[in-house]
Amino acid sequence: NNSTTDHSDLLIITEAKVLLKDIKLNVSGTAEETANFKTGPYVFYLDLASSVNLVSTAYIPAGTYDKVRFNIHKLGNGEPVPDPDFEDANGRYSIIVKGTYNSIFFVFKSDVSAHQKVSFPGSLQVSASGKTNITLLVRPHLWFIKDGNILDPMIASNRNDIDANIRDNINENFKCFKDDNRDGQPD
Repeated sequence: NNSTTDHSDLLIITEAKVLLKDIKLNVSGTAEETANFKTGPYVFYLDLASSVNLVSTAYIPAGTYDKVRFNIHKLGNGEPVPDPDFEDANGRYSIIVKGTYNSIFFVFKSDVSAHQKVSFPGSLQVSASGKTNITLLVRPHLWFIKDGNILDPMIASNRNDIDANIRDNINENFKCFKDDNRDGQPD
């Protein structure tokens, strides 16, 4: 994930992390899901300096899959905090984004929880032998854009629009594809 700026340098993201829970693959053409390959909650650190960031290695049964499903997860009161940024005196959070807006440092904390479904471009074929790598491309700068305008994350009245982008516009912000050579591009 190297898409960290809006190309005008008004908004520059230097760190982004998402609390995820229950990553699952959907069997093509059904509502059936495989066993979780990560249950969590755990922190998905977006490596903004690299095109590929290893999240997990797991056994996936041979088959054809059409979607990856996961939850963006706000910590509940009984859950341990895996990273101190996800809790402060004001509450618990699911997404933390740090960067600069107009050269002023900001920390944006979202408490959005949402079930997400991202389709593969075509079906993902997993064979019984060999490895299959899946890449999830995330473009967090899109969370801060509405109607072509960049939203200042430090203005409280922009919070609802940014949270709506995170919750409702996943298909624009997240892409998932087979990437056996791990170059960050679809195979």
